[in-house]
Amino acid sequence: GPGAPAAVPWRKVLYERQPFPDNYVDRRFLEELRRNIRVHRYRYWAVVCETGLIAQQVSCVAVFLTLWSYMEQGDLVPSTVLWVCLGCAQLGYGLYEILGSSCVRERTRLADLQTTTIFLAFTFGFSPVLKTLTESVSTDTVYAMSAMMLLAHLVSFPYAQPSPPGSLSLNAALFASVCLASRLPGALHTFTMLSCALLVFALWPCLLHRMREKA
Repeated sequence: GPGAPAAVPWRKVLYERQPFPDNYVDRRFLEELRRNIRVHRYRYWAVVCETGLIAQQVSCVAVFLTLWSYMEQGDLVPSTVLWVCLGCAQLGYGLYEILGSSCVRERTRLADLQTTTIFLAFTFGFSPVLKTLTESVSTDTVYAMSAMMLLAHLVSFPYAQPSPPGSLSLNAALFASVCLASRLPGALHTFTMLSCALLVFALWPCLLHRMREKA
């Protein structure tokens, strides 16, 4: 630069007196500048697929809330919903077995049947208790807690590997299900709602993960 002695090299040092003007800028000033060294480039369709995972989980929550709303208003008979859920569970289990035919099974089909039977029996037996679980809590509070828990479910859901669903995500969804089911007219409604919650929030992610593995 003008006025700078050529014999003294410029150094990028702040706390050292140098024979250069305060506004002097050397040609080597930006030599070590690195731009966008940690930028990760995303492919469009990969981003679309990842966004689809979030959209499908939001859709699951929307389907669950829609079923609850129709049952709460009396537009859906719980026995009909229960039979539909049972049919969907059988179809999903069959598809899960077909997709995993080449994998080594860690559990037998008999063990799966026993687990399902025990869960349904306990849920049906405790449905009257769950129905009255939040009687002392106001409806507005129940709805607020349910909304917060479903939001926590969506935020904490392991989208990268949905099987098995994360403990926080699953517990939040089941807690919201119990809160909402307690506002339904009868014990059979409560049992049906909890069965739907298990199907949507626990079993569907396992099938989704198996389909993603085979895709």
